[in-house]
Amino acid sequence: MNKVSALGYLVVRGPLDRWHEFGTQILGAQLAGDGGSGPARFRTDERAWRIEVQDGPPGPDTLIAIGFEVANEEDLEAVVRRLTARGVTVTEDDGLSEARRVRRVVAFKDPDGNRIEMFVGAELSKAPFISPRGVRFVCGDLGLGHVFMLSGDSAAAARFYQDDLGFRLSDTIALGPENGYFLHCNPRHHSIAFASIPGPPPGLGHLMLEVDSLEAVGRALDIATAGNHPIQMSLGEHTNDHMTSFYVVTPSGFAVEYGCNGRLVDAADWKVAHYDAPSVWGHHFNVSAMPGADPAAGKVTS
Repeated sequence: MNKVSALGYLVVRGPLDRWHEFGTQILGAQLAGDGGSGPARFRTDERAWRIEVQDGPPGPDTLIAIGFEVANEEDLEAVVRRLTARGVTVTEDDGLSEARRVRRVVAFKDPDGNRIEMFVGAELSKAPFISPRGVRFVCGDLGLGHVFMLSGDSAAAARFYQDDLGFRLSDTIALGPENGYFLHCNPRHHSIAFASIPGPPPGLGHLMLEVDSLEAVGRALDIATAGNHPIQMSLGEHTNDHMTSFYVVTPSGFAVEYGCNGRLVDAADWKVAHYDAPSVWGHHFNVSAMPGADPAAGKVTS
């Protein structure tokens, strides 16, 4: 089956003044353009942009769109035909293609109501990527990173992404009363994951960004801590993808997992596993920085 090739971009809502500082000084992403009027866009590699932040308040509805890339027009057409045959409404707007700086993009809603955009032909920048902190992100063909989604029905969401979009199951983890599902579309261990966790509403739980060294992770943690940015989970190592990471709450209210040494999937001999815990060590959870918290104070607001 034709399939998604990578997580291409993320579009969210949040306070731009705080995001300018967070994106550059904490994450080490490059602010695209002059940072003037309009949305803030951040680069993590040769792409023109990877993360877009539209001005607005933080909250549980901060997610605007997740952009998944396909390799070519034929793959995009095949996905559209499959979704349409399943009764999923797919829309296309040339104006959106221009706004996203891609050759073509279509949009639809997944089972949890998240807006998904599938595109082909992302714009590359002739200007080199220069991190304000000297960070090197692990992106390129592996994509932006991964998104961890809070779902009303994680099993149903995982089936949709496998059956209709061509993702493959990497493994599952016991997360609360139900399993979490981790899906890959390229050698990155997972580009999307789903969990049904009591309390938080469906939506974006976190975005994972991978850098090329433990030192870069440690320096980001020091800067985030010194700046009183809420740390949702302490430094730790995951059982399934072996990522050594910490989680920091963004100005929008969702978290960024900032990590290194992520495991790669070899599709030729990969065996699906189940884990009884998400982490080997660390990753101690800060309840006051859960989804729905005030990112300025780390207090639950909804």
